[in-house]
Amino acid sequence: MKKYSHYVSKETIERIHEQSLRVLKEIGVRFENPRALDLLAKNGVKLDGCIAYFDEETVVNAMKLAPSVFELTSNTKGNLTIGNESRITMPSGGPVYITENGVIRKTVNQDIINFLKLTSTSDEIGYQYIDFLPNDDHLTEDQKIYASEALLLKYGKQPACIDPDTFLMDEGKIYNATLKSIDLIRKFEGIEDSEKHINSFCVNSISPLCYDFAPLEKMFAFCEQNQPLWFSPCAMPGMTAPPSVMATLVMTNAEILAINALAQMIKPGVPVIYGNTSASTNLRTLLLSFGAPETMLMCYATAAMSDFYDVPCRTGGAQSDAKDTDYQSGAESMFMIQSCMECGTDLIYHASGMMGSMNLYSYEKFILDEECIAFARRMVQGIDPSEEKVCFDALKKAGPRGSFITGRTPKMYREEFYLPKYFNKQDVNVWQNEGSHSVLEVARKAVDERIESYAQPDITKEQQELLNPYLPPEYKESI
Repeated sequence: MKKYSHYVSKETIERIHEQSLRVLKEIGVRFENPRALDLLAKNGVKLDGCIAYFDEETVVNAMKLAPSVFELTSNTKGNLTIGNESRITMPSGGPVYITENGVIRKTVNQDIINFLKLTSTSDEIGYQYIDFLPNDDHLTEDQKIYASEALLLKYGKQPACIDPDTFLMDEGKIYNATLKSIDLIRKFEGIEDSEKHINSFCVNSISPLCYDFAPLEKMFAFCEQNQPLWFSPCAMPGMTAPPSVMATLVMTNAEILAINALAQMIKPGVPVIYGNTSASTNLRTLLLSFGAPETMLMCYATAAMSDFYDVPCRTGGAQSDAKDTDYQSGAESMFMIQSCMECGTDLIYHASGMMGSMNLYSYEKFILDEECIAFARRMVQGIDPSEEKVCFDALKKAGPRGSFITGRTPKMYREEFYLPKYFNKQDVNVWQNEGSHSVLEVARKAVDERIESYAQPDITKEQQELLNPYLPPEYKESI
């Protein structure tokens, strides 16, 4: 029995689906892209201006085309299999602000580089990502668009989600810029097989029930190149969604069914990830509230709906609304990452470092979130009831009032019991005698050590020459 079944019944899942079909038939979804509207019309979808109305057969058959499992291929950084409760973690992306020693400041380029290093030296993060450089006035146009891609390819250690920066680009250039980005990855990786999946793209809706021009242009490019998509509405109940958890789930599910129908029209069988990063809303501040029980419920429901449609799942990670790396940030993040792990989320985005309603990043929290991830991974492993783990012979040998202490830590113990890296488990007197260092102090030291320990991967001369036009001048040789 799936963990989400404690919170989301079979009847609830079916009702979300049924009511979503009703939304698609009677209310429709807005597509602000002529290319999308033309294709929908060619496939018999009813249109009223930019509003598309979908019948049940269209959306249900489209979901059946998407595979339940797929593989991302990288010749330089290893492959990733997404699906079957893969629980692949990604760092947070897009921090506007950094909290450092109790002071909040704007993110600078070096922060982006430092987080790349932290991710590359992480044992808990499996899928790399960095946001665009915030200070790019000195860069060429090509560097502004492809700098983050070039940095990830040259300096990242894990497979990466790569997205060209087309934010301020002329709309007519977005499609070709995206194709160029995919081609750059193929050349760097030496992958000519067009059927192999080498990148993925997150398509966000504009709730309620709308997709704007730019993401659809990128989606067309990704689909035509057979590259996977993840669909992740981020609705705010009471603002961009109706004021209930159920209604938010119905609406966002309708958005996902609609965009997948379009994706499968472009490229039948293109892999998709069913995602949702909708959360609670604080109507006093008009901000998303990620550290909330309703956000956890939406996480469980997202996993339930992805199972219902038999496609991989994406939810949020160690999310918090705290403004400091404190009790609140730890509690909210642990609740959130535990829910992701419990429900078997295949791709866990924002798994480390994020707080402040997705606007704030913390170096120390990045490290401490890794501890939470490892803790949660151990929890979902459960208890091994095998004969070996019963340890009957060892118990018989020790006998009543015997001892199991040996000269060395048993291998089984290391396999069975989670040993934290940063959480304090010392005797209180030892801790006090050694300086009473807080877990935050320990994390700060670990951040410095991790950044210092980073060693960039080797690339060929040909790979370097390929990336040179896109690398910022200060990062051409090293970071």
